[in-house]
Amino acid sequence: MATYPVRNKETGEEKEVVMSVHSWSQWKEDNPDWERFFTPENSPALGLETVGDWKDKLTNKNPGWGEILKKADKAGGISGRLAKRGGINSTQEHDDSYTPSPKEKKSK
Repeated sequence: MATYPVRNKETGEEKEVVMSVHSWSQWKEDNPDWERFFTPENSPALGLETVGDWKDKLTNKNPGWGEILKKADKAGGISGRLAKRGGINSTQEHDDSYTPSPKEKKSK
């Protein structure tokens, strides 16, 4: 369901109507004295939002995320965690159908 902010053209009354996207066209035809209107709070993103790195936006809104992102970066993600477990670099090594090459067998 979508929420549509609308304003009465004659009275200026404002309200929000909630309906499916498919019903919106019919609602407009049935209610010609109402028009959709936008404010900064309810406007869809039109590519005019502030430009910046997603990490900067996230940490500015929620300062605690900065520390979490630093820890994740330091850990190296999934490859970092797997490396700490003894050099596992592929899920293939856990697959029963996987046969390591002679070179891989020697390195273990």
